[in-house]
Amino acid sequence: PRPIGALRPRRAEAMSTFGQVFRVTTFGESHCKGVGAIVDGCPPCLALTEADIQPQLTRRRPGQSRLTTPRAEKDLVQILSGTEHGHTLGTPIGLFVPNEDQRPGDYKEMSDIPRPGHADFTYLIKYGNKASSGGGRSSARETIGRVAAGAIAEKWLRGTYGTEISCWVSSIGDVSLPESAVPRGEGGCLVGWTRAQVDEYGTLRMLRDPATFHRVGEAEVADADERRKANIDAEVAAEDAFLKLVGVHAGASAAGVAEAAKRGVAAAAAGAAEALRAMPCYEDWQGGVYTHDGAQLGEAELKGVDLASWRTDELLPLRCPHPPTACRMATLIRQVKVEKDSIGGGGGCVCTGGA
Repeated sequence: PRPIGALRPRRAEAMSTFGQVFRVTTFGESHCKGVGAIVDGCPPCLALTEADIQPQLTRRRPGQSRLTTPRAEKDLVQILSGTEHGHTLGTPIGLFVPNEDQRPGDYKEMSDIPRPGHADFTYLIKYGNKASSGGGRSSARETIGRVAAGAIAEKWLRGTYGTEISCWVSSIGDVSLPESAVPRGEGGCLVGWTRAQVDEYGTLRMLRDPATFHRVGEAEVADADERRKANIDAEVAAEDAFLKLVGVHAGASAAGVAEAAKRGVAAAAAGAAEALRAMPCYEDWQGGVYTHDGAQLGEAELKGVDLASWRTDELLPLRCPHPPTACRMATLIRQVKVEKDSIGGGGGCVCTGGA
């Protein structure tokens, strides 16, 4: 029988190659043996090893926090061709990253029906067929090839022209970074942040109410596996309690005061709003403390609060270097994740230096 989506023969332009002078072809699907890229057009004699590419792949690696996919991947890149003795030959560079956490069975219920809001249908139209496991070519795994190739291009640009490139998350869903928050230089020109600043300023520490969350220690549960399960249960319960408060508050706010009163949830909404107004939820790199919607709490609001008991080991690398916006993004993603859904966003980029 004809494969699902085999609508008609594909035309020649249905390819996965980008660029002219510096040409990149990405390959691989979400749950095949691996993903990667072929880079053609890189000049010879450029010093290049896996160590030049790996830092960027490590930054995009999944499973870094509860806000990303839980897929466990090391994303260690291998250079298969195009270099010798640590320098490029001028021939095509083969880059490969193995898929270690392959779980095609997780997608059985999605094999016949394109997921709303995903690229499944676009994939089917482009290629005339569709991978049944995960997003196939429309998975975020496909970005590995472009990130790896971009690391090579970036090294050449920096060495040749002194070009520096920095990017950050500027929006998630309907939460956007205010343009006024982006640093400007002489003449009002946007200069943005350095990559180190994006990583530092754009990381939040999760705070949890000690009344609803307690990390189980070795003294309480000796067995490591049982202790891990107990801590997962504690995190789930604390997350549910937090998101329930946020949900009640958001639902009532969207409905309006009159509608909330009609539904008889005005008192619950008022209680949720009051609790959230003074609840420490996130901490930035300088020790600033914020609520779920990015309002910074001052000394008066934090008087009598033992922050040490609220701090967790969980870091959220949102890479939005504006903490108030990053807090709102984190809360939105947490709400979406609990619904087993996903959400997209946008980024900002600044290139400096060069001729």
